[in-house]
Amino acid sequence: MTDFKMKACMIDISRFRVPTMERMKLMLKNISETGYDTVFFNIEHTFKIPEHPMIGFEADGFEMMEFKELSDFADGINLSLVPLIQSFGHMFHILKWDEYDNLAESDDKWSVSVSDQTYELIDDLYMRASQVFNSEYIHIGGDEVYDMATGKSAPLLQYITKDELFLNHILKLKEIAARHDRKIVLWGDMIDKNPEVMKKLGSDTVVCYWNYDFKDMPESYKNIDAKILVCPGTNTWKSFFPRYDYAVRNFKLMKERADELNAFGFMITDWGDAGHIHPFSITENLFNTAFKVLSGNLVEKYYVRDEINDIIKRLDEVHYSDYLNSECVRNKPEYVTKLLFHDNPFSGKCFADQSVLMLNNLLDRIGEVRRSLKDVEFTNEFELDIKLFADQTILFKKKIELHLAIRKNSAAVKVSRLIEEYIVEQRRWFADYMKSWLASSQPMGLYFHIHFMKKIERDLLHSQYKHYGTEYEKIPKKNLYDDPEYLNLFSVGNADALKKLWENALL
Repeated sequence: MTDFKMKACMIDISRFRVPTMERMKLMLKNISETGYDTVFFNIEHTFKIPEHPMIGFEADGFEMMEFKELSDFADGINLSLVPLIQSFGHMFHILKWDEYDNLAESDDKWSVSVSDQTYELIDDLYMRASQVFNSEYIHIGGDEVYDMATGKSAPLLQYITKDELFLNHILKLKEIAARHDRKIVLWGDMIDKNPEVMKKLGSDTVVCYWNYDFKDMPESYKNIDAKILVCPGTNTWKSFFPRYDYAVRNFKLMKERADELNAFGFMITDWGDAGHIHPFSITENLFNTAFKVLSGNLVEKYYVRDEINDIIKRLDEVHYSDYLNSECVRNKPEYVTKLLFHDNPFSGKCFADQSVLMLNNLLDRIGEVRRSLKDVEFTNEFELDIKLFADQTILFKKKIELHLAIRKNSAAVKVSRLIEEYIVEQRRWFADYMKSWLASSQPMGLYFHIHFMKKIERDLLHSQYKHYGTEYEKIPKKNLYDDPEYLNLFSVGNADALKKLWENALL
């Protein structure tokens, strides 16, 4: 069994949900008591710096001295806090502002260009992070650099390859970090197909081998000097409800690969793509489960109480939707129910792609969730959060029934009544969700969800009148992804989507 030198988890505070200071300290305490020794913060634009007032001014986050307070608190419970300062891709929420758009590689504003001005900004960010975080490391990001060398840096490809450009950039970041007495951690996905480049990272670098499903492991990780963190994921992101069984199978696979690689350590990632809908108690529960698996323990239950464990399993059976048509989400069955939740039951392609048999199967599974709630008392934060998701799942049943009535070309009066009932029930559920959110999280991210809940209402009411008297088969069908506004549900930044959000809702 591997003797891990680092037992880490990663908290994403950049996707609209940031804990309150009180909840963040409780989370750190719970993580420490589980056995972790390191916590990474995925920050992006949520690191508030007085000298950079535009970065994250519209979002929740922590001020520099608040991170210092958290770091001092972590010292007392034997935790090391590592900032993840994106330094190549995933830079949209900085580059979107006029003050920084000159650093962008392309009009996508996703990645920074390779330039002296870029390195000046990064040097400043690293310097400030090193003043408040207690770790010897800075995580520099480096994953998913989609538009690397497609714009301003493209002329460099006359002299070097893309892999060499990436490596040169990383070595420059390593040099900058060293000026502030820090070593670097980076994601390996951009160069892990090139063993020769991977070997040049150096033995003092930590490379994150991330894999959230069951892909084959690149051979390059087996023969490099750099330290390796294996990084499975909680599989909470982009979905209606976490994929528990899927996540545990991923944890087990990555434990096997950690042993094969004699890995330096592990980092359990908990991303918040699609608005970070899941609460922090669920993150903690999955961190606890992951730690057991990576420690070599057999995990047979997700939670100590059998009745709560049964509800989780029933929810998992609904929301890992391999029994539905998932082509509309690039064959990702774990995301289908979230897409259906936001889809238009009159004109949504995701609804249209499902057969009546599939939708009735979904209804049957939701019925099992309802039955599992009978006579159960919910006492603590985690149990109440599970109840909240179970209630949302039962609410989802009403939308499916509305769609089936539309598909049958039911009378307008019946459809109208179902719409009214759904909107009222959605408002009641969302009031509970807002209360739960504000009990643990800073408030600004909630506006993101308010916007999309209201959009569901507007789309329903507009479609009711637009398609009155039209047979369902004749209504043109539209993929939700065709609306750029919805890209912000499933990604972390899109210029067209952001423009539309500001124009329509001042969000």
